[in-house]
Amino acid sequence: MSDADGPYRAPRPGRSDTGDSKTWADDSKAWADTKDAHRLIAEALSRLVAADPTIPPHPYLSRHLAQHAARGEVLDDAHVPLAVLPWESSANVRTLLRQSDAVSAARRQEWLEAWARIEPFIGGAGPHSRLTSLHLAHHAATRPRTPLDPSAARVSGSRITPLWSDWTAQDNVLAVSETRLESLTRTTTTDGRSLLVSGDNHGTIRMWEPHGVPAMAPLHTYGGAVQHLLPLPGDLLLSAGTDGSVRVWHLTRGQLLAEPVHRPGTWVSALTLFAAKGAPEVVLVAHSDGRLGALDPVTFRSVDTPLPSLDPAPALLSGVSLGGAEGMALAVAQGRRVRVWDPRRADGYTHEHEHEGAVRALVDLAAPGRYALCDDSGYIGFRDASTGRETAVAPAPPAGPVVALTALTVAGRAAVASGGSDHTLRVWDAWTGAAIGGPLEGHTAPPVALTTLPGTSRELLAPAGQELLVSAGADHTLRRWKPGGPGVGAGRAVRRPVTAAALSGPGSTAGAPLIAVADESGTALWDTGTGRPVPFPAGHATVTAFASALVRGEPLLVTAHSDAGVQLWSLDRGAHTAPARLAGLLGHSLPVRSMAAFPHDGRTLLVTGGADGTVRLWDLDRVCALACQEDHLLSVRDVAVLDTAQGPRIVSAGTDGTVRLWDPVTLRPVGAPLHCEQRVVNAVAAVPVDEPDGAVLVASGGEDGTIRLWDPGTGRPVGRRLDIGDGPVAALAFFRTAAGRPCLAATGPGGTIHLWDTDTGSHLLRIVTGSPLGALDVLNARQPGGPHLAHPVLLAAGVAGVCVFDIRMEGR
Repeated sequence: MSDADGPYRAPRPGRSDTGDSKTWADDSKAWADTKDAHRLIAEALSRLVAADPTIPPHPYLSRHLAQHAARGEVLDDAHVPLAVLPWESSANVRTLLRQSDAVSAARRQEWLEAWARIEPFIGGAGPHSRLTSLHLAHHAATRPRTPLDPSAARVSGSRITPLWSDWTAQDNVLAVSETRLESLTRTTTTDGRSLLVSGDNHGTIRMWEPHGVPAMAPLHTYGGAVQHLLPLPGDLLLSAGTDGSVRVWHLTRGQLLAEPVHRPGTWVSALTLFAAKGAPEVVLVAHSDGRLGALDPVTFRSVDTPLPSLDPAPALLSGVSLGGAEGMALAVAQGRRVRVWDPRRADGYTHEHEHEGAVRALVDLAAPGRYALCDDSGYIGFRDASTGRETAVAPAPPAGPVVALTALTVAGRAAVASGGSDHTLRVWDAWTGAAIGGPLEGHTAPPVALTTLPGTSRELLAPAGQELLVSAGADHTLRRWKPGGPGVGAGRAVRRPVTAAALSGPGSTAGAPLIAVADESGTALWDTGTGRPVPFPAGHATVTAFASALVRGEPLLVTAHSDAGVQLWSLDRGAHTAPARLAGLLGHSLPVRSMAAFPHDGRTLLVTGGADGTVRLWDLDRVCALACQEDHLLSVRDVAVLDTAQGPRIVSAGTDGTVRLWDPVTLRPVGAPLHCEQRVVNAVAAVPVDEPDGAVLVASGGEDGTIRLWDPGTGRPVGRRLDIGDGPVAALAFFRTAAGRPCLAATGPGGTIHLWDTDTGSHLLRIVTGSPLGALDVLNARQPGGPHLAHPVLLAAGVAGVCVFDIRMEGR
């Protein structure tokens, strides 16, 4: 294929494309097996990839080159070049990397691994967005905390130059669903294949290979959310959920066989197998009104069998094996009460106990007569089914309810994995309650369903005999984990989520800004010119916001802290010298979430917005408070400053869904509040307009995932809503490109940075990171008081860390 305009040309037999004398006939003599054939094909095809990644490769290359390289055990950057990756459309690279054996994995795969990290989230992004995202992902993975090397930074077609990064995102995504996943299980087909099965909130059931590729066509219930899945022998599957029905499917045929239960107006709260001593196994179905029924697992007809009585409320059920020929007991949870029913006893329920919170999950353990449960208070306990005695309890997770459980074995010991509302998975020893390994982080919403997969002899993540953990999250992702423990090793460490980050003026190298970054472990300053840290004794209270200021020619860094205090620090102390604390500002009763400094009438003022619902104005020259405004009903999420023809105006956004403007002299409202109709307003930004009168608009970013522009003079919206399409807007930043084009950047939990042209409303670029983002900051080219920059510099920070890059929208 010609690099520019020639048609696709396959290599001719008897002639090498590289001009050497070796022929394909000679190659064929080395074809010891199919692997060698694929290797030779990959080598030949790789030579057909254009050097310029903006040139589309022949469709055969984008569809099959990576697969040939994987089958030939040459899946590396040499055989699957950078230039083909943004066009890659095979089964997917991340799956091929997981299937590769140790020989292939040992080869150079930097660009392949970078692409695999963002591939699940790239969606329908265009070529420039794909190249830009790949460029940033590669830099983050290969050059952490190092200064820019211009010779290694150029990628044709990329709209950025990475300057600095500290990024440690997980790369364990199996699949991304367009809908919210509600349930998850594992089944083994009659031909011995292990498959994952998921159900979603639209009533769709999907089957997945263990490495994340769809196994067959989805099944559609055309009912409510599928909240329960129960695999049965013979490739059968039972599904149930919010429409009150139970359906029987043949998975490998893709057929709906029966609908043995249909109760409109109720929903199925539990679906489980149960076998009493000396009795055949039955399927138990519990509905939201407390009705409990039994089905024959072969004929799916109702079975008349002894069952416990339930309260008229939703119930959770779990059969608990009593060992040997003793059959099972049945653990029943309704609200905060848990009871165990033993069919061997004439008096039915053997015991009951109450919990602090509503019980969320029950699970049978790989230990006779024992089960585990979790509740809304964060409790995870282990109990004896015969006596009701609590045998162990796990330490309470740091935040919120535990919403999902599954049983597994780790290094031969019975264990349980939990998913919490803090988006984190944890593994616990079922005998002692002790944690096994560290927390498993990566989901951006609670994991709502868990299951396990067996390790295999070809599995790099876990050897044969060691179970893997699989989670379905409310963030629409299916993820795979290796549980930590003795003889297994802990999961990959992930840095603590960044709580605040900002760009703060020049560092020790001319033109290179400093990066201020804080997480739960502390605060640091980094010089992007040298890659070195600058000591920062910020104290023990976590930093919640940063701001930069210039006071009487002295550069300051302002930090807000979790103890509601605000501190001023001097940066005018030379290279690599710790900032000196100048003063503190007290007044907020809850932590400050956003700050902005600006000059006014020869002074430098600071505006702060806090979780206490107040907006406060400070004089940094005299280090004193000027005014306080309490009109926001709830937390203030963001503040910004507009430079208008009438002077500066303070803008604040709140949880009450309003944007308010204030006069910085009186801190009195300017006009009526803007009711943005975006639910919570998380972010605001000033958007200058190219008009003779120096007009400026206000951009608001909402919980509904939209951005709106407002005329602060009239209080009316300008233009159409801009929809980021991947979740709430968490941060906004305005900048002008080197050619003066006005751009607005937006990001949020979806992990994608979106760029718009504010004059035309056109979407310019998507920069995909694959990890939730919560902060943006920008240094504009030729920004007053800032370093000299040829291009605007953007900082993005979130769960996985921080990355900084310049923007080059007009080409390279």
